[in-house]
Amino acid sequence: MKLRDFLNQQIKKGKISWKSKSELIKVSGNKVNGNNIKILKEYENKFNFGSDLEIKNNEIKNYFKSLPEGSFVNVTGAVETIQKKLPKDIKISETIIYSRLNDKEFNNRKLKPQTLDNQVSKTELYDVIITKEFEAKVEKLRKPGFYLYLEKTQRGGNTLRLKMTRGQKIIDKSFPPNEKSLKLISESYL
Repeated sequence: MKLRDFLNQQIKKGKISWKSKSELIKVSGNKVNGNNIKILKEYENKFNFGSDLEIKNNEIKNYFKSLPEGSFVNVTGAVETIQKKLPKDIKISETIIYSRLNDKEFNNRKLKPQTLDNQVSKTELYDVIITKEFEAKVEKLRKPGFYLYLEKTQRGGNTLRLKMTRGQKIIDKSFPPNEKSLKLISESYL
C-alpha cells in the first residue's frame, strides 16, 4: 500500500499515536528510506510520536507551564483540559495529575492540588463578622487619594479593599478584614 494512502487511513481511523516514525512506516508495509521519511514529514503534525506516557507527560507539562507558579490546580478541570489536547485513543486520569504534582522534578512550578481543605482555608479569613470598632479603624485610615473600605464578596464573605495611585501605578488590592491586614496596609501603603 502506498504510504500516503496508509497515513490518510490512519488519520480517518483516529490512530494517530505511534511509538516512532519508523514504526509507522514499517506497519504500512513500506521500507524506512529517505523518500518515505520525506512523505511522512508532510503528515508529521497530524501524528503523535512516542509512548502513550511520553505523550501524556508532554501535555501535562504544557498545562503546568500555563499556570502561575505556586497556584492551586483543579485536578478534575486539568484532566478535562488536557484530555481535549490528547489523541482520542489516549485517556488521562486524575491519578496521573496527582502523581505529577507530587513529583518535584516534574512539578518545578510548586503547583498544588486543589482540595476542599485548602479552598476552605483560603476563604475562612473572609468569613468574619465586622464590628463597629473595626469599621472605625478602617475609617480612620482613609485619606484623600487613599481609599480603604469594606465590601461584600460574591460568596457572602467580607473583604477589605484598598484603592490608590502610587506614581503611575494604580493599586487595587483586597485583604482579609482583620487587624493584621490593617497593620500591613498602614505600614506598606501609607
